[in-house]
Amino acid sequence: MFKSAFVAALLASGSLTVANAATVSVGYDNVGINAGPGLNMTLPGGCVRAHQDFGPWVVMGQFEGASGENHADFFGGHAGVGYRLPLDGLGTITPSLRMGYDALNIPGGSLDAAFAGVHVNYTYAITKAVHLYADGGFGRDFATQVTGLSTIGGLTYEGGGGMNFVVGPGALDVGYQYRHLPLSTAHDLHLDTGQFTIGYGMSF
Repeated sequence: MFKSAFVAALLASGSLTVANAATVSVGYDNVGINAGPGLNMTLPGGCVRAHQDFGPWVVMGQFEGASGENHADFFGGHAGVGYRLPLDGLGTITPSLRMGYDALNIPGGSLDAAFAGVHVNYTYAITKAVHLYADGGFGRDFATQVTGLSTIGGLTYEGGGGMNFVVGPGALDVGYQYRHLPLSTAHDLHLDTGQFTIGYGMSF
């Protein structure tokens, strides 16, 4: 019960799994951030991802953190639940509902937003040891905050892809994910992140 509750709080996108298994991965996360005029930076960090399978259902979660340039810190996390649909030898598609939170803290202020929406992941096995995946989604961000400004949020969208390989007892995953969170159109403020990740995951 404890393991399932822990894994349900994290997310793994595109990881190799077995039925009714928990997969946990950790890795390096390089986050490129564009938040508006003068707010562009690249922050190195780390991420923890996991998912728990319940037959065709999968519960997902992810947490990432990065810091460095301009004395800035970035934190993000999201979770969701999806249903895996096989496509008769053409791969697997997994639609899901997700929600999450991103925050950028800079000297003298912060930008953050919660978001929720729909997401679709597609995975195709080139061989038993090599899988390709692509994903995307859209929704709305809410509870947006920018220090000293009034914000309302708006349409959020994301997309990405990658590849994973069986290496030893687990899988090595290399991927990229882009996400756009609008914050204030009037002040040209948003939270756009482009995340390059390299991680290693194992199933239990």
